[in-house]
Amino acid sequence: MEEKKPQDKVIDYFLLHPTATNIEISDATGISKSSVQRYLSNPHVAHIIIPGNGKTISEQIRINTIMGRQKGGRNTFLKYKPVKEESGRFVGLSIDDTEDKEITKREDIIFIVRQFSEDPYVTLDQLTAFFNGKYTVDYVYRCLTDVRVKEMFGSLIADSITNQLDQNRYGLLRKFRDKWSPELFDNAGLTEHEKEILLYRFSLDGIRSVDATARKFGVSKTAITKTEDRAIEKINSYLEREKVR
Repeated sequence: MEEKKPQDKVIDYFLLHPTATNIEISDATGISKSSVQRYLSNPHVAHIIIPGNGKTISEQIRINTIMGRQKGGRNTFLKYKPVKEESGRFVGLSIDDTEDKEITKREDIIFIVRQFSEDPYVTLDQLTAFFNGKYTVDYVYRCLTDVRVKEMFGSLIADSITNQLDQNRYGLLRKFRDKWSPELFDNAGLTEHEKEILLYRFSLDGIRSVDATARKFGVSKTAITKTEDRAIEKINSYLEREKVR
């Protein structure tokens, strides 16, 4: 009997196991993950109907992706609502509200960017407080630095927001840099990770770059920036409270 072609092996396995990941298919067929992905994404294969559920291969891959079976993981899965039969058996996820989520995110970005533009020297805590609990500090920061800002407002405004956030952060840093101490960090409620980031990034030897700090701690540059923003905001808020007393 003639041996099946690698592509046929992948397709046959997927038709029998439509929720399988690329890794699972690779392990079962002995074909590399990259080849599995290439075979299943072939336009001539995408429209093949899967026996038993009536979906095409491309539709099933999309569902698997949303469910976090191939990409996105748990966070992507949590963005969508589970769909269940009357018996309660899970049958998939609702993806019909994806467009609504995108519209809401864009509206939030416009709202937050416009408010920030009115007072670009405001701290993230102060800006978040203005929204009366509607957003968290992290969400406000993510909206201000979201790639959609450039798309909607242009690269000039997007770059100016990023630069202004940096200036605001360094302005706060200069205010209390000479007061740094373990006691200050503890009183301000900094986590051990936040302390480590600040002490490494702004050491007595000078200011290390975000790139160098990210490599040191094995995280992204965005993660470093967000961590130091949170730490500086905590210290600033603590010093402001002490000033009122």
